[in-house]
Amino acid sequence: MRDDAPALDLEHLCRLRELGDTNASAALARMFHRYLDSIPPQLSRIREAVAAGDTGRLAREAHDLAGSSAVYGLPRLRQCCLALEAHAKASARDGGEALVARVERAFEEARPLVLAELPLEG
Repeated sequence: MRDDAPALDLEHLCRLRELGDTNASAALARMFHRYLDSIPPQLSRIREAVAAGDTGRLAREAHDLAGSSAVYGLPRLRQCCLALEAHAKASARDGGEALVARVERAFEEARPLVLAELPLEG
């Protein structure tokens, strides 16, 4: 699998911004910050599931992160999570670490792009 999707979908972000007025921009920024803060604990749970060989938990965690990544316009992170979810659903026990590393890298690439587009605090 290639990680060829953009790290941040700026058109998606613009559509989210257009949903509200100036006050909504602050709320959107707060939502994005909460979302970004929620990812490291998710990644910890994903790593724990890989280490435990718990493919069911891994599939659920990857699915959840893929879904939220779609909502927030992070297509590369979503793509990597979907690959990890498929891997887990296939009950594959080898190669999970490499896929988790791709998910983590996609997050690390997207995070500064998101922060550059939004105020630090709404």
